[in-house]
Amino acid sequence: VWAGVFLGCGYVVSARTGAWEEQKPDGSPVYLKLAHYAVSTQFAGRTVYDAVVELTNVATQIVGAVNYKLTFVAAPSKCKIGEIYSAEECLPDGPANKKCTAVVHVGTAANVKKVLSYTCFSLKG
Repeated sequence: VWAGVFLGCGYVVSARTGAWEEQKPDGSPVYLKLAHYAVSTQFAGRTVYDAVVELTNVATQIVGAVNYKLTFVAAPSKCKIGEIYSAEECLPDGPANKKCTAVVHVGTAANVKKVLSYTCFSLKG
């Protein structure tokens, strides 16, 4: 629900535009698909792709388009960098070893996606 404030000039300003809003991680299949998309774009300095084990947090931000902040537990996958990434094929090949946060920008035009950031930290020690 969009909250708006009427101003004296006769237009509405959304109170939610630009603010991050928490979502339920299982609230939409789009969230998990975007986490897999983010994983598929990460290959620098890696020999295998990450595998999304569990989506733990999701937040959305309206900025003309939509930014999705996706936090998930990841493990090394069975897929080598250079192979085509597939969520169905690139399953975990070992225990979860890191927690990652990706921010994915989804534009208003069809299929316009971009990973704005992708960071992980080790779950060990």
